[in-house]
Formats: sequence, C-alpha cells, structure tokens
Amino acid sequence: MQQIHINRLGVNSIEFDIPSVEVSLSPGGEQSFEIVIINYGSPTHVNFSISENLDGYVTFLDDNPYVTHEEYVPVVVRIPHDGRVFSSGTIFVTMGYGSKTESFAINIGQKDNVRIPVEEESKIESVHIPSPPSSASKAKWSMDFGQFLKKSITPDDIKLVILLFMLIGFLFGAYYVISSVNLNPAGFSTSFYTSLAIAILLTLLFAYMLTKLPVFRK
Repeated sequence: MQQIHINRLGVNSIEFDIPSVEVSLSPGGEQSFEIVIINYGSPTHVNFSISENLDGYVTFLDDNPYVTHEEYVPVVVRIPHDGRVFSSGTIFVTMGYGSKTESFAINIGQKDNVRIPVEEESKIESVHIPSPPSSASKAKWSMDFGQFLKKSITPDDIKLVILLFMLIGFLFGAYYVISSVNLNPAGFSTSFYTSLAIAILLTLLFAYMLTKLPVFRK
C-alpha cells in the first residue's frame, strides 16, 4: 500500500510513493497492510512513529526494522467500538539516528459517516433565508387590495360622490348661465349673490330630480 525509498537521492533520503494512505473502517473494525521499504544504500535502521491522535489506532509490528535491501513492515489499523468514526493523522519515518525525518498522512474511517454535532444542526435549522416574493404572492396581494376596496367603498358612497360632483358642476354652470349676456339681452345686471341663490335653487331642483332616478333608489 505504501512504498518508501531510502538512500536513493542521497544519504538518509526518504521518498514516498503516495502522500497519504486511506484505510476505510467502521468502529470495531480492523485492517492490516504492509509498508515496503526499499534501500538503495548501506544497511540502516528505520524508525516509525505516529502522531498522538492515532495512539491506539495504528500499531507497527516492527517499529525499528533493520533494512539491508528490502523489508516489509506489517501495520495494524483498528477503530475501537467507542472510537472516532474518522481520524486523520501522520506516520513519521526517521533515519540517521534522528537526523532525518519525513512523514506521510493516513486517514482512518469514513468521512461520509462523520456527523455534525447536534448544536451545529440546530444552528443550521434556525437559519432562515427569506425568499423573494413570487408572482403568485404579488397576484394574491393585488386580489386582497381589490377586495379591500370593494368592502371599504359601498354603492352608497359612489352615489354620494357622483351626486356631489354633479351638484358642484351644476352650481357653477347655473351661475355662468344666469350671468351670460346672451341670455340677458336687455342688459339686466345680476349680482353675484343673486346668481348664486338662483344657482342653489336650480341645484336643489336638479338634486331632487336625480333622487327620483331608478339608479339612486337602489
């Protein structure tokens, strides 16, 4: 699974075929593999060690082999029943009585099985991003606004507004009609108040006539 080349580039040089080793296990599982050490120089001791977080997870059956040409070092990897689902650590390779150390990574377990803590899940669920209003919501708002107008403005209110505008228009129209010279060829002069009084009388008469129309009786 992993090959280590020593003394190939020079005295105490260390090279790895792959930068990391993947061991897929579940809690309670165990798996073994071999590390192949190929020596291109003089026979020497090679020392293996692990990072602290892998203590109890990785065991070397020979952590200080004497390598003349080629040696196989068995490695046992396990995850206790109550252990971590996934662990990532480092295997150190030391030569020259501690003068040269290189390392490669080892990942134990299955990343897909790593669960998010309950506290983090609750934080994720509590985050709510409001969505922009859709066309359906806009249509519903328009419908609600139309219904509001229908409920707020009654037919009586419409009749009252129409009647008010008609009265105001008739009032000013009557005033200008009475004050017109064309309808008063004798040159009879009418004052503003007289014209206004006549206009009011005509307006009242016009309003009375309107109230008799069928549309205003409903």
